[in-house]
Amino acid sequence: MKKALLLIILPVLTIAAISCSKKSGSDNLPEPVITGITTDYGGKAIAGKPVQLNGTNFSSKITDVEVLMGVGLDSKALEVTEATETKIVFIAPTIERNQVKIRVSIKGKESRSVMLEFTEEEKPWDDTPTIVLEGAKTVTIREGVEWTTFHGMWEGQIRNINILRTTLNEHNRIGIYYNYSDENLMDLDQKCEYLDALVGTNGPMACCHYVRVDGQTMRIARENDPSEYFVYNCALTIDDNVPAIVKVKDNFDAASLPNKTIGVGGPLLVYEGEIQSYPEENTADFLKETHPRTAIGISKDGKTVTQVAIDGRWDRSTADERAIGMQSALLAKFMRGMGCYSAMNMDGGGGTAMWVYGQGNSRNIVNHVSENRWDWNGTKLRATGNTIYIRSDLK
Repeated sequence: MKKALLLIILPVLTIAAISCSKKSGSDNLPEPVITGITTDYGGKAIAGKPVQLNGTNFSSKITDVEVLMGVGLDSKALEVTEATETKIVFIAPTIERNQVKIRVSIKGKESRSVMLEFTEEEKPWDDTPTIVLEGAKTVTIREGVEWTTFHGMWEGQIRNINILRTTLNEHNRIGIYYNYSDENLMDLDQKCEYLDALVGTNGPMACCHYVRVDGQTMRIARENDPSEYFVYNCALTIDDNVPAIVKVKDNFDAASLPNKTIGVGGPLLVYEGEIQSYPEENTADFLKETHPRTAIGISKDGKTVTQVAIDGRWDRSTADERAIGMQSALLAKFMRGMGCYSAMNMDGGGGTAMWVYGQGNSRNIVNHVSENRWDWNGTKLRATGNTIYIRSDLK
């Protein structure tokens, strides 16, 4: 009888030991600690706007992270948009009082609560750039159109950046031009010469994005096109010289827009003054990696357009011919720092190019296109279907 009893007890003890071991592992997690709160409103929150919690023992895996308010049955998890080991970004909730206690939970291990205060007054928007590029040179091409070129250190790496800032008015007008079939109009310089443009950059990828120009559909979306939101989630629209950057679900959603001119692209970088971020597990590798990039941004009043070409894939031994490019997240920070109230990513890589009338090389290209590979001042261009251009009757 004793032997039989012993056989029954041993498995039960083993299971209990395993259970205790798991519980002990959870208990050994370090307690998350909130050390501060950062917002654009002096540490106070506005409902629907991002709030950054600073601290320690957080997790970079967003699925491990919860920001909680309330207790017991009234406890509510808030929307977390970004997480690292030292910061968590979440969306401030709508509440009826002017403060609320919040806490962080990492795999069930909770921090002590801190008080989050709210304000009803938003920080006034200012289109003035906050990023300073030491040593940059700016040239006025025509009234209301400036070209800035920079080669030097920014954010710890050598960058080659070209920026166009245009004030739209009765003289300076913006447009999208599409041509992906005529071999005489394939390159950016050919398009800009044909359009009698003043300046221009490559636009959205012509191979897979919906395009409409002056009411005419130039490229439709194929039914088998992927529709991942981080690649096709925004569009540049233009109506009577008024540009805007709008959110869309995909190419097919954009096709239903009423605007005269539409160019779909992605990812959306800045929207309503806020840098956009995307969950790590849903972000394509080419967005996380460093590449040449092209972007466009618009001021809050829609009257100032900022076009940017970031060179990359240049890892030459001499610093004068080196350019690291950018990740899309850093590009978003750059465009916001340039004063853009909204901004979106365009085609990049070997397609990144900027054309400025009377400037640059023999083809009026002012940046160093990565298609040339071994020739920093080379003139080779990758064919581009779309061009975003500025025409001026002052030319």
